[in-house]
Amino acid sequence: MSLSGKTNMNTNMTTNSFLIAKKIHRILVLIIMVLGLTMAVTGTLLKYTWITTDYLTSVDLVQVRSLHSALSTYFGIVLVLMILTGLWMYLYPPLKRAFAKKNTPDNSSEGSG
Repeated sequence: MSLSGKTNMNTNMTTNSFLIAKKIHRILVLIIMVLGLTMAVTGTLLKYTWITTDYLTSVDLVQVRSLHSALSTYFGIVLVLMILTGLWMYLYPPLKRAFAKKNTPDNSSEGSG
């Protein structure tokens, strides 16, 4: 396999990894929105207990605390994964340019005489 074939294959693999990271990142954004909204509601209910005592009397604060605690683990995991995929998408364009310059033959060294 020639050098250009290897470079082309590596470029396709890194482009595919970028597209996969982008797709995963979008899914994680949707998940974090749902988890974040749920945690915001439960956190508000835990901070302002008068809401549950005055208006939402059927809501049990122990269950709200338990739900908030259980979701926080998943929220943290999704957030870390989102950071990693976002970091890859942020670093991909400069890395691609750097490797493209490294693998491109330098034509300026060929003199005219």
